[in-house]
Amino acid sequence: MSQERIYPFRRISVDHMVRGVTRVWWQLESQFREPGPYVFQLQYGYTPIKSAVDWQNVGDPVTNGYFALDPGWREGGMDLLTHYRVTLTTPDNIYVSQAANCLGELTERDWLLSREIIRKEQLRHRLVSVPGYLIKQYRYGKPCSRCRDELTQEVTDDNCKICAGTGFEVGYHPPLALQCWDLAPTVNAERVDTEVKGATRENAYTTARVIGFPALSKRDIWVNGSTDERWVIDQIKVAATIRNVPVVYEVTMGLLPFNNTVYNIEVGGEPAHRDPRPIESVEGCGDIIVDSNYGGDDSLAYIDATGYAVEGANVYVFKQADVDAAAPSLPNRDLAVAQTSTVANGRWGLALKLFAGTYSVLYEKLGEYGPDLKPLTVVPVAPIQIAPPPSPKPTKAVEDFWNI
Repeated sequence: MSQERIYPFRRISVDHMVRGVTRVWWQLESQFREPGPYVFQLQYGYTPIKSAVDWQNVGDPVTNGYFALDPGWREGGMDLLTHYRVTLTTPDNIYVSQAANCLGELTERDWLLSREIIRKEQLRHRLVSVPGYLIKQYRYGKPCSRCRDELTQEVTDDNCKICAGTGFEVGYHPPLALQCWDLAPTVNAERVDTEVKGATRENAYTTARVIGFPALSKRDIWVNGSTDERWVIDQIKVAATIRNVPVVYEVTMGLLPFNNTVYNIEVGGEPAHRDPRPIESVEGCGDIIVDSNYGGDDSLAYIDATGYAVEGANVYVFKQADVDAAAPSLPNRDLAVAQTSTVANGRWGLALKLFAGTYSVLYEKLGEYGPDLKPLTVVPVAPIQIAPPPSPKPTKAVEDFWNI
């Protein structure tokens, strides 16, 4: 697919097999001249966004190669959701490629042609489209502990405060900014039932035209950057393809009611205590809840030296003894007592349960930010003192029925 280039990767392509060996190959920019060796690591995930937090390694690293193989069977439904990316480690730097889907293989000529179509679409969007954010929902991960039925695993609350109806904790990946969509006029419908309900208004809906990267899925959320309205994607129509590879989408979206929990999802710039949603503690085995506001507003949020809030970074909490033992290197990530990832504003996506003690928090976004360490001291929670009930006031003896 003709996604945006990310230096030094020129192109990532996938020869996909549902049940078989998938080959992923890559090209580097011709002007890339860093000293080797070049160590490549193939990763897979189910979200077509580079900053998603569900990427996992596939196989062993490849040194000075140009392709890698994935023998795993990744698809279990009726949609090709698997995406691949490649990390490059040199003696000087770490680089991460864009995500590549499994929707088709394009020749060099067709690939360049699709890039030109997308370039012209983007020029058109600058004149007529509305800026906003695309929020991709979790499709795999840890099941929600609040709204999942214990027997059937069905989602019992579409407005769940923990997963926002996705069925997986955290709910949504960090928002992808500057998603300009060409919106058609909104349609509002009102019906009158004189016998039962009276006048009722149906949810507003609209259609939009958008480029074909990243790939869209039903129930993804688009946020209008001007009004903060949240629209849920209902129908997806491929408006233009090249050899069956989507280039342009036309989607139908429905407006979510303003009391829906989706409006709690941050897209950037919100104050620390704006979100009324309780954060469910799902990691760690301690008895003290720690989140990015522990010790003060955003005290543990991942913010770089320039004040930029980093989203999509991994957060690992280590015992201070493990950090000291590994110095001057960093400890193995498997030694982390708990971990989460950052969402918008650099805040933790999940709260963690820790015991009282001294820790170090490691932040890293592969190929972009970190690794950075921040000290953390978790103090015991003072027991709640319950005041004894007040003593009853002495009462006057009652001499007879009328002496009150």
